[in-house]
Amino acid sequence: MKLLLLLALSAFTIPSIAKNIDTIHVEPATLDLKHLQTGDFSYLQYNKKTKEAPASRVTLINFNVEAKQYHNKPAFFVKQQWEYDTVVHKCYTVFDAKDFSTLLHDTYWKRLGYSIKFDFEAKQVEFKNVNNKSDVPDSIKAVAIKDFNDSFSKYNLNWHADMIIYSLLPYKENRVFVINYYDPGFGKAEEVAYTVIASDFLTGSNGEKIDCWVLNNYNDNKDPEKGYERFWIAKKSHEVLKMENYFGGGRGYRYKLKLGVS
Repeated sequence: MKLLLLLALSAFTIPSIAKNIDTIHVEPATLDLKHLQTGDFSYLQYNKKTKEAPASRVTLINFNVEAKQYHNKPAFFVKQQWEYDTVVHKCYTVFDAKDFSTLLHDTYWKRLGYSIKFDFEAKQVEFKNVNNKSDVPDSIKAVAIKDFNDSFSKYNLNWHADMIIYSLLPYKENRVFVINYYDPGFGKAEEVAYTVIASDFLTGSNGEKIDCWVLNNYNDNKDPEKGYERFWIAKKSHEVLKMENYFGGGRGYRYKLKLGVS
């Protein structure tokens, strides 16, 4: 692993930056895949009612990223496993090594009780009832299949791999990235704008200062009080080290911190 046992958070002081807007609609040529981290790494996810409140719903998210062949072409295999007392989520995704488009996405959530496999090459969707509950409702199947079929109309990136994707972007002050995201099984593909709002420092476990870009997405009308999602990306290593998600309206926060050992 490149960094840290667990990131100690810096004081949140983000300086103002230039007014010039530089917008990039993310396409395959935008991504710098040499920054893709392979091997094992993990994030600690937790919720807080306020920034000063104790952590709750602490979840360990384990990643494994490998470069291998898939159907005789270079690809990246990404496994995710989310653990909260038990395994609450598993996901297995294969990405094309040329443009990081999704070739296969097989996802399971314990709370849903079933898994869905999206085969982007064959353009097929398969549902499997894992927890032996009642069959998956036809209405859910129909919406998921329609959204999947519609996703082929335009290049998109897999929203479920966002903590990896942000490490691949070319950062610059005040730059805006417009990403066409699709999270298979959870809605239609949609364009989402992320703005580099500042530079900031996080403090590592041994006291070193880590210079980061701060990437921000507002939930509604660019009003922080209505919610936002914010990421800290190390300028040197390109690792996504921290996420802060404010739900808006006093409904609390969700955090992800990258761990330094796996």
